[in-house]
Amino acid sequence: MAIPDSLTAWREFVSYTPTAPDVLTASELSALTADARAQYDDERIAWLSADIVLETADTKALDRQTRITLARNAAQTATARRGLALSGAAGLGKSTAALLIGKRHEKRMRTKFGADANYAPVVYAVVPPGTTPKMMMLAFANWLGLVTRSKYTAQDITEQVVAVLRDLRTTLVIVDEVHNLKTNSSVGAEAASALKVFSERLDATFIYAGIDLLTSDLFAGHMGRQIKARMIVHEITPYSHGSQSQRDDWAELVLGLETLLPLTKHTQGSLEELSPYLYDRTGGSIGSLRALLNDAAIAAIQEGSEKVDRALLDSIKTDRAADEHHAATPPRPRTRKPLKNAI
Repeated sequence: MAIPDSLTAWREFVSYTPTAPDVLTASELSALTADARAQYDDERIAWLSADIVLETADTKALDRQTRITLARNAAQTATARRGLALSGAAGLGKSTAALLIGKRHEKRMRTKFGADANYAPVVYAVVPPGTTPKMMMLAFANWLGLVTRSKYTAQDITEQVVAVLRDLRTTLVIVDEVHNLKTNSSVGAEAASALKVFSERLDATFIYAGIDLLTSDLFAGHMGRQIKARMIVHEITPYSHGSQSQRDDWAELVLGLETLLPLTKHTQGSLEELSPYLYDRTGGSIGSLRALLNDAAIAAIQEGSEKVDRALLDSIKTDRAADEHHAATPPRPRTRKPLKNAI
């Protein structure tokens, strides 16, 4: 599913729950007609491509902190509200985590207040590259489906968006790709200032997600000091593999992702002994690991092997960041670890 780029798309994202296909036995698979087999394979590949998120230490910590921050910000106050910033390198799941936070908050609020179409507890917007104050506010206006005119100023659009969000009773605003705010330029600084003023006018909690925010322009200088003073920063980092505890956490993640592979001949738990190899291939990136395993599973479906093993994994390409990590990492011996359930 694509990034929800409108209120309608967001509501579809929140309501959508992918359904895991049944894992057939070898005899059941061979008994399918050609058409039924093609449909079954399509369903399995769609499942492997779906937005399935495993509960990890990061998602647990973020969910807890979001609940705390939302509760604190719900109190009537004229002072600046606290926000949350998700920072980390590319490919570590910042946007995925931000979307999960938003989805969970929307579902909690819908449980309380029902399916009123005039209620939107969550708004999600992406900061465009080279953004100006007007572009920044247009991102929100377009997401909401508001009609704007070319002659409108950034302030005009801000007034329009603020009025609508107040009517919609929005309590959580997610701003993704916030590293695109380049405050070392006058235009970028003005856009960041516009976003700051916008956040102060809403009774809502703001979540920023972006690449390496602690060293970004957004957190630098006078403006950056003001933003940092209001933000709790959660740094998302790759998994580590140095201590036994870290290796167990990584193996647990591998096993969790393995349970999502709908393959007829694959033995659950067989990837545990490959977890050091998978770490070397992916650099501890959950995004790279998931892509590697899912691509291998798709190949196993298309080519008929119906299992993921070392030979198949060796033939699957990874993203460039994972390739660079693998090239710089010396081979390590493979060791067996105790089997653990997925989170």
